Amino acid sequence: MCTSLTYLDTDNHRYFARTMDFPTTTPWRPIFLPRRYPWPTGLATTRMTQYAILGGGRLPDHFKACLMADGINEAGLMCAELYLPHAVEYATQPQVNQINLTPQAFINWALGEHQSVAAVIADLPSVNLVGASWGDDTGEVYPFHWYLSDAHTSVVIEPTGGPLTAQPNPAGVLSNTPVLSDHQRRLNLYLAISGNQITTATRQAAQHVIQTKQPLPSGPIPTDRFIHMALRRLGTPQLAPQLAPQQVPTTLFRWLQEVSLPYHADRRHLISHNYTHYRCLITLATRTYRFIPRTTGHEQRLTLTPEMAATWRTPYLFPAD
Repeated sequence: MCTSLTYLDTDNHRYFARTMDFPTTTPWRPIFLPRRYPWPTGLATTRMTQYAILGGGRLPDHFKACLMADGINEAGLMCAELYLPHAVEYATQPQVNQINLTPQAFINWALGEHQSVAAVIADLPSVNLVGASWGDDTGEVYPFHWYLSDAHTSVVIEPTGGPLTAQPNPAGVLSNTPVLSDHQRRLNLYLAISGNQITTATRQAAQHVIQTKQPLPSGPIPTDRFIHMALRRLGTPQLAPQLAPQQVPTTLFRWLQEVSLPYHADRRHLISHNYTHYRCLITLATRTYRFIPRTTGHEQRLTLTPEMAATWRTPYLFPAD
């Protein structure tokens, strides 16, 4: 399934990137959600955005609200959801005096109602994630964890039981199951280092792998994709955009391509056929969202401008190609 990363260049510009890997569904495309947009939680309640959002999503069949998979809001908060099967634990019922959300509604809540990672973390004790479907006629409850970032920090939120908490992500990478700490342990094990923390020894070993051009793990397994991307990110010298303005987006899109899952036309109707629908890259400083769909391979470059946030009143689904 998906792979994501955050990145900081030598000019301290922040980026957020991901692949969207999923079985065949309704088309994924760039989507704009306005301020004061009422959206259903999936639990017979409706919430309203305070901040405009630009990101990747889709409009499920037989449902009127957009399902967002990633994006940035006008305040500069970025978020992506990724699959976490066999590890999540959701509540069975809504709770009184809590913010009750289905898993697919979490990203709308995070980006629609918060200016920063710190603001999301402050509200986490009030959130009750209920194992119910939202916007999907199959009735499936999706197992997610979330990667959030802003100008100051990046965190991962994993609903594995008990109150929701946020943890730092020193690897700067997130994939699917297992949980982050186990990914970090496996990365260290690959580098012959003990423990589940990203240390100076981890970074030095990753640099050696990249400098000596050793082959990186490949294939669809999430742990291999995490290790592959973490080695790229931790082991590559920090990119300098002043030397080549397009170096960062070009490099990050290439890294995403290395962990993308291929599409097989003869398997497209199989529910088990996961493939990369799109790659995206968010530039925090300009609120720019770059979207490359599998169908065309052409980059769409969209910017969430202050004028757009202030004047666009309705959701807008951009063409997928």
